[in-house]
Amino acid sequence: MADTPRPSAPSGLDDLAVRERWLRQRRARAFAARRSGLIALWVAVAAVVAWLFVAGFAGLGH
Repeated sequence: MADTPRPSAPSGLDDLAVRERWLRQRRARAFAARRSGLIALWVAVAAVVAWLFVAGFAGLGH
């Protein structure tokens, strides 16, 4: 009787599933943060290039 676990005894599988789900969500958030950072960087670079382009043509007009 001692060899069989009680039905109410925690097996640890629930904790493992929670941890795996938490790690998946953490990786997804990290990926989203990296992606947002890259998008912000591209937008900033494009804004600077556009400003230089406009300033250059304005300088040529004078």
